[in-house]
Amino acid sequence: MNRAMLVVGHGSRDADGVDEFWALAATIRAAAGELLTGFGFIELASPTVDEAIDDLVTRGATDIVSVPLVLLAAGHLKNDGPAALARARARHPHVQFGLARDLGIEPYVLEVAADRIRDAAGDADSEKLGVALIGRGCSDPDACADLWKISRLLADSRGLGTIEPGFVSVATPSVPETLERLRLLGAATVVVAPFFLFPGVLLNRIYTQAGAWARDHPEIEVRTAEHFGPDPRLARIVLERYREARTGDVRMNCDLCAYRVQLPGYESKVGTPVSLTPHGDGPATGSRRARRATRVPTPAQPIRRGRFIGSSTASRRAGDHAAIEMRDIDFSYPDGRQALSGVSLRVEPGERVALLGPNGAGKTSLVLQLNGVLTPSAGSVFIGGLQVQRGTLTEVRRRVGVVFQDPDDQLFTPTVGRDVAFGPAHLGLSGDELQSRVTEALSYVGLVDAADRAPHRLSVGERRRAAVATVLAMHPEVLVLDEPTANLDPAARREFADLIKRLGMTTLLVTHDLPYALELCPRALVIDHGQIVADGPTREVLADPGFMSAHRLELPAGFNPLGT
Repeated sequence: MNRAMLVVGHGSRDADGVDEFWALAATIRAAAGELLTGFGFIELASPTVDEAIDDLVTRGATDIVSVPLVLLAAGHLKNDGPAALARARARHPHVQFGLARDLGIEPYVLEVAADRIRDAAGDADSEKLGVALIGRGCSDPDACADLWKISRLLADSRGLGTIEPGFVSVATPSVPETLERLRLLGAATVVVAPFFLFPGVLLNRIYTQAGAWARDHPEIEVRTAEHFGPDPRLARIVLERYREARTGDVRMNCDLCAYRVQLPGYESKVGTPVSLTPHGDGPATGSRRARRATRVPTPAQPIRRGRFIGSSTASRRAGDHAAIEMRDIDFSYPDGRQALSGVSLRVEPGERVALLGPNGAGKTSLVLQLNGVLTPSAGSVFIGGLQVQRGTLTEVRRRVGVVFQDPDDQLFTPTVGRDVAFGPAHLGLSGDELQSRVTEALSYVGLVDAADRAPHRLSVGERRRAAVATVLAMHPEVLVLDEPTANLDPAARREFADLIKRLGMTTLLVTHDLPYALELCPRALVIDHGQIVADGPTREVLADPGFMSAHRLELPAGFNPLGT
């Protein structure tokens, strides 16, 4: 099998842009050594992708990986790249084809961007420096959101001042809007930094719009940075993308893992012991600076304690320990997939906290650490100061009550009363004491009259409350609710919210229902790719559109978390 790499550029009518592509191509070809390499363009320049593929096949290639030379994945990578390979497979059925990913959010990309900004900023005071990081702009929200993440990473401990993203076409904010925002934020010097590989029409448009804005605001010094150009560091990324496509992508969440590469403020983490993942098995060390939308939690608002956390024992314990504490938790499933990485959090007694995140983010894996169903490979979990471990599981599972998304998973006996009695009976309660515990729990959810009814005779909302009663009968100190509004009508949804408020318990609400999270929880945690990426006031987290888009969270149409 004769392997080959095809590097695909966008193409441009700008001769300088095409020349710079070929300058970088020469660096890539030299770095690739004996690997058969080819180069082509999607449009506007030659050779085309089809022509470049045909040339590689003529030269003997039988296994070709296409590496897109684009900074961020948008329409050309997601549509034109696969389409070109589909055409190639039809022409060359005996040849294998693969597609690598974009250059993306990668340490060398950040290094090049930072160098261009520093060159333009010169001796400007970083305290009064603003940077407008301007991307191409497209209709792909994922690619646009990546520019926000890059801006955040560039702003973190690099001395580059305030960095705001913007776009020259299609998306917003525009170049003038981005510059105006920096002015309002107090920048005295602004660097306009194009997030572009090569020159072209759009690059000239950026400089033109920046110049027009500068003439209208003579009090602000506007400087322009260079585009990336044929920087040799980009060739390294291209070869790494080729290697990934061949051997598999071994990254966890991104290339910017603090355990693999040196990031400002995280230097001490580099080189700590690792297994098969980028993150070490031991607790992380070093300082951790705030990321975009990661905010210091506001003090927990006073919440009336319900009877189930109101005992003197629980109150005494609450004064000494957090209700929930996770310290640097790592967890991988048997197939090697890492679900949690370096998760640390603390929930105080009486707090109601929402746990938000897209599907597959790690929410369920996190919740199952709380009662010992899953065991972390590194780190520690504490419930009311008691460490979750083999010898404490009985007490931990009494303290942590989990209400599943489907109430039928918790209602499995002939009557509601027997379901509620199941847990306390296994704790050793019997007779009048057991009956008293069942009646108490059912009374709190308003289902005393349903004790002798079959669960399947109840409505969905009633079954949900019955499932809560099965947990309350254990006198837990922490209540975990998994998607509690699933399949509830508006009235049942309201009744359930009133119940949670009335309980006054430490509550972790796992949900995709963002308005419900805002209604019930003053504080929100956002988890994505197994890491906590935000911790702060729920209203502020939901009101950050760039952050929400970056982590695949969407509010219902017309819903404004700010209430304006």
